[in-house]
Amino acid sequence: MTLRSQVRETLRQSIHAGEWRTGDRLPSENELIQSHGVSRITVRQALADLAAEGMIVRVQGKGSFVSPGTVQQELSRLQGLAEALELQGKTVHTQVLSWRRVPPSAALRTTLALAEDEPCMELQSLRFVDERPLSYNRTWLTCAAAQGVDKAMLETSDLLTLYERLQGIRVASASVDIRAALASPSQANMLGLNLPAAVLQVEKTIYTFDKQPLHHECSVYQPELFSYRTELSR
Repeated sequence: MTLRSQVRETLRQSIHAGEWRTGDRLPSENELIQSHGVSRITVRQALADLAAEGMIVRVQGKGSFVSPGTVQQELSRLQGLAEALELQGKTVHTQVLSWRRVPPSAALRTTLALAEDEPCMELQSLRFVDERPLSYNRTWLTCAAAQGVDKAMLETSDLLTLYERLQGIRVASASVDIRAALASPSQANMLGLNLPAAVLQVEKTIYTFDKQPLHHECSVYQPELFSYRTELSR
């Protein structure tokens, strides 16, 4: 890891841990140089990275401040949204819109490896962060994965957490597809957007260690409130 990335990640972790909150001023460049033992250009590059991500705002002559920014979820780890954002000092509130047994489409039957005429459970929900609507979600679970799960649990826990704690299912992997999309009128209404509105659409299928599908979800996020993040190396 380069000195630039070390300084950047240390600052990021401090923000996520709540050491500095929205509107707080970060240490000055001179203070960061002394505390990290690096050059001014290294500090400026690290701050520029965080500013480009929207995590901080740099004000000429005044310094760097923590911005409201977007909430982020790492692509390098398989986590539920509430689990991921808890590490950032944020609380996710889930409103369950419906929880019912439905016949799957042909595509869902294939994705979830369901037998002919085998039903699945459909969950529709809205998720909020800082009292603002973050995402509209439709999730289809195999009946085996949904066993013992009720509406009250879904309002307070991620599905991944319920699988592991309630049923002892070991969640192993996920396939994820991320794309830009236009919100439908109903999605825009639920997310408080004005049409036409661009959204971040994320489709994800969750698997056990033996590659058995547990659920398939399609979520639509407000792009100004949410982003995925990963680090790549060569």
